[in-house]
Amino acid sequence: MTKFLTSLFLFFTILFFGQGQLKVSSRTDKKPIYDAAVYCEDELLGKTDLNGILSFKTKCKKVEILASNFQDVTADVKKSMEVTMQPLSEKMGTIDKVVIQDKSDPKALRILDEVNKRAKENSPKSLDSYNFKSYTKFSIDVDKDSVDIYKNFLAVRKDSLSKVDKKEVKQTKKDEKDSLTAEDFIQASAEGQMFLWEKAAEYKYSKSFGEKTNIIDNRMSGFKNPIYEALAINISNLDRIPRQLRPENRKLFNFYLSDTLQLDGRKTYVIKFKEITDKKKQNPRKFNGKIYVDSETYALKKFESSSKKKSEGEIVSVWKPIGGKWFLDYEDMRVKMGDQSFDISKKDSLKPGQKEKYNQKSFGNYLYVKNRFFDFELNKEQKASDFKGYSLEVKNSDGSLLDQYRTDSLTARESATYTKIDSFVQKYDFEKKLNTLTQLMRGNLRYKIIDFDITKLFTYDQYQGVRLGMGIKLNEKFSKTFSPDGYFGYGFKDHRWKYGLGLDVRLSQKRTSVFRVEYIEDIFAAGRFSNAMWDMMMKIPDLNLDLHNATFYRNQKWGTSFLYDISNSLSIKIALNKEKQQARFDYQYKDLGNAFDNASAVLSLKFSPNDKNIMTPTGKYTYEKGYPQIFMNYEQGFRTLGGNLDYHRLDALIIHQFRSKLGFTNIKLFGGLSSGNAPIWKNFELAGQRDLTLEKWTSAVSTPSNLGFATMPAGTFFADKFVAFKVSQYLPFRFKTLGKRYSNIELEYQAAVGNMKNRGDHQFMFQVLDHYYQEAGVIWNGFLGSRYSVGFSYRLGYYQTSEFKDNFGIKVKFNLLN
Repeated sequence: MTKFLTSLFLFFTILFFGQGQLKVSSRTDKKPIYDAAVYCEDELLGKTDLNGILSFKTKCKKVEILASNFQDVTADVKKSMEVTMQPLSEKMGTIDKVVIQDKSDPKALRILDEVNKRAKENSPKSLDSYNFKSYTKFSIDVDKDSVDIYKNFLAVRKDSLSKVDKKEVKQTKKDEKDSLTAEDFIQASAEGQMFLWEKAAEYKYSKSFGEKTNIIDNRMSGFKNPIYEALAINISNLDRIPRQLRPENRKLFNFYLSDTLQLDGRKTYVIKFKEITDKKKQNPRKFNGKIYVDSETYALKKFESSSKKKSEGEIVSVWKPIGGKWFLDYEDMRVKMGDQSFDISKKDSLKPGQKEKYNQKSFGNYLYVKNRFFDFELNKEQKASDFKGYSLEVKNSDGSLLDQYRTDSLTARESATYTKIDSFVQKYDFEKKLNTLTQLMRGNLRYKIIDFDITKLFTYDQYQGVRLGMGIKLNEKFSKTFSPDGYFGYGFKDHRWKYGLGLDVRLSQKRTSVFRVEYIEDIFAAGRFSNAMWDMMMKIPDLNLDLHNATFYRNQKWGTSFLYDISNSLSIKIALNKEKQQARFDYQYKDLGNAFDNASAVLSLKFSPNDKNIMTPTGKYTYEKGYPQIFMNYEQGFRTLGGNLDYHRLDALIIHQFRSKLGFTNIKLFGGLSSGNAPIWKNFELAGQRDLTLEKWTSAVSTPSNLGFATMPAGTFFADKFVAFKVSQYLPFRFKTLGKRYSNIELEYQAAVGNMKNRGDHQFMFQVLDHYYQEAGVIWNGFLGSRYSVGFSYRLGYYQTSEFKDNFGIKVKFNLLN
C-alpha cells in the first residue's frame, strides 16, 4: 500500500510556526503587566517580562492571556500585538483562585463515586429485556468547514500538474506507480469523502437468553464484501463507561463541580474535568470536557470531551431515561487523523548545497462518527430462537435497506463517496490487502489462498536451541469446505526436522463444525498443561515458556478430531489419537524403558458465557472476550489398538477478570489429576521458567506467560495431582515517566501445591511439588515510557533458599500493540 494510502488512517503531521511579539498592560493605569501567562490551547508559550513583553512562536490563530487579579483575554495572533487587561474586583479574584485550584473538588468526586455506585441500577441491563435499533455513520474527510477550499485547491492543482512536462520528472517505476495511485485517490476524494461506512443494527437483551446484535444492513465504501472483523467495532459509549469516569483513571484528571442547572426539566449537576499533564505549563482555565449527572438518579446524562487542542477532536454522548433506566440516545464524534500536505511553491532562501524545499498547504483530516438510537421496546417477551447462534450476525450487507434507517439523507458529497471510492479500491485491489491485515488479528500472515502461521517461524529452548520453521494453511479462498495445512521446523541444537500435516473439513458455514485428520512428528515439553481450546492470543505468550527447559519427548501421532460449537458460549472437541512416544532426556518408567505406544481419547471443552462472537468466512471470530473463561480436558489411555498405557488425565483452568476500587484484577485457578500407568509426560510439570543453576543473570530471565512460575527451575517440579492459582493486580493509577506513553504497576502472587503417588516409578532427576510453592512479583508495564514491561519475582516460603540468586526471576516483555 502506498505511503499516501497508509496515511488514510495515520497522516503525516507537519507543524507551521509563526513569530509574534506581545505587549500586555493594565487597562486602568497603562502599566505593563509582569508574569502574564500566554497559552496556545493548553500549552504555555511563555510569560511576559518586567516590561510586559513576550516573544513567542505558535501555530495557533488565537492565544489566551492570564494574569493574577486580571480578567482573562483572548487575542488574535499577529506579528506585533498590544493587549490591555481589565483588573478583577476583590470578590472575583477570590472566586478565581477557588476555581483553578490544582486538585479535584471533593463534591465532584463524591458525585462521581455515586455515579459508579449506581451504574448497574441505572443500566438498561437491570431490566428483564429490551430491544432497540441504531444507525451509525463513519466517514473520513477534511474539516467540514474547509471542503469548498479543499475542492478548489485540488482543481487548481490538477490544472497545474497537467502543464508540467513529465519527461523532466525522473522517477523509479515504484515511485511512479505510487504517485499515480496517490493522485487517483486525491481526485476520488475531491468530489467525495475519503471513506464512508453506514451500518444499521438491532440490539436485543434478555436476562434469560443473553445479548444479541443483528446487523440489519451495512455498506462500506470500496468493499463489495463485508469486513466481518470491522462490523464488531464499537466506536461508542454504548454499554461502556467513558474512561474519564473509571476509578482507575481518577488520578489522571481533576474534577470540578461547576454548576447545577435544569436540563430537560431535571436538576442536573455539571462537572468539568481536565487532564493532568505538566502542571507548570498547563492552562488552569482549559478544561477537557463536562460530565452531566442527573441529581435524582445519579445517572450519566451527557458527556462532552475534547482533546487538549480543540481542533484535534471532540465527543458528545447523550443518554435519556426510558422506563426508569438510562439509554444512549445519540452520539457525535470528531477525531483528528493527521493532515494532507501539498507542495505549492519552492522556497527561495536556501543555503548553498541545500536540497530544494517547498512551501506547503495542509488540510486536516477527521474521522466523523454519528450514532443514533431509536425504536426502544422494554420488557417485551423474548423468544429463545432469536438468541441462537453467535452474539453478532449479519442479515444483509448490500446497503439496500439503509435508507429505511437513515436519520437524515446523504449529502451529495457522501453519495459520491460510494461511486468514487468503490472504483478506486476495485482498480487497485485494496480489498485483498485489507483482508491480509484482518488475518494478522488471528496470528496469520495471508497471501492469496495461503495463511502463514507466525507462531511457527521461531522458537528457542534448551533441547532444540534455535528452531526455525514455517506453517501454512490453505484458506477459504482455496475451498470453503476443505482446508489442508502443514508445518515444519528444524532445531539447530538437536539437528532434527519436525513436521506435521493436517486437513480440516468444514461441515457448516453458520457455526464452528470442523472434522480434522492429522499426522505429527515433533517434540513436546514433558507434562505440559493442555492448551487445546486456547485461542491464538492466549497461546502467543507461551511461545517462550520453554526458554530454559530441556525435558522433552518425541511424539509420532496419527489423530482425528471433531470441533463443534454447541452455542455461542460452549465449545467441545473430541479427539482420538494413536501415538509412538519416546523420552529425549535421561528417563526410565518402571521397567518399561522410555518408549511407548499409546492409544487415547480426549474430550476438551471451553465455556465462556460472556464472549461475543461472529462467524466469518474464515471461521469464528471473538470480537469481545468476556469473563469468566473455563477450560477443561479429559484424556483416557487404552490398552487397545496396540497401546500399552492405561491412564486417566484431567486438567481444568478458570480465568476471571474484574474491576474494583483497587484496580484491575486477573485471577487464574488451575489444577490437574493423573492416575493409572503412564510416563511422566502424562503427569504435570509446573512450568518453571528459569535455569536450575544461575550461571549468569540471563538464566533468570523469562517472558510473562499464562501459568508459568518465574522463580521455578524449568523441568524440575512434577506432580500427578496439583492445584494452583495466580493473581495479577493492576494498581488503580497510571503515570508518565519518559515519552508520551503511560505506565502502570502490576502486582503478582502465585502459588501451587501437589503430590506424586508413585514417584519411584519415574527414574530421573526431579522434585515432587508436595509443599506449598509461592512467589510474589511486581511488573512495571511501559517501563520508562517504552514498549517494554520489566518485572521482578521472588520465591517465598518452603522452597526459598538462603542464596538470593536462587530465589529471583526477571520478566521482560515487548508490547507490540501498546
